[in-house]
Amino acid sequence: MDSWILVIDDDPGTLEALVAILHRAGYQVVSLSGNAGLESACRDQRFQVAVVDYHLPVFSGLEVARQLKRLQPDCKVILISSELPSLAELPQPGDVVDRFLAKPFSKDVILEVISQLCPPGSR
Repeated sequence: MDSWILVIDDDPGTLEALVAILHRAGYQVVSLSGNAGLESACRDQRFQVAVVDYHLPVFSGLEVARQLKRLQPDCKVILISSELPSLAELPQPGDVVDRFLAKPFSKDVILEVISQLCPPGSR
């Protein structure tokens, strides 16, 4: 079974780099530049992991993660950001976010986190 990853980031360079890294690692990837099209993407495909930028233009990544969890409760969410959210904004354990990664991160780090959340046996 193929592992599908959803990547949501409004920065074209980051989006392109993440998609390339994940494709090379053997994942199937759907990318969105914001939350537009999220419901359609989730209707068409089941995602094991979503990589969501915290700073999106219309809704925060946390709001997008909540929407994603409503649509696909089993999808693991990695929230990424170049700026750490305030303590009040940080997701709490058991919230909709499974991991938080500060940008910049290496390709090895993102692949390691994805492999932890999406082990080969679950693909």
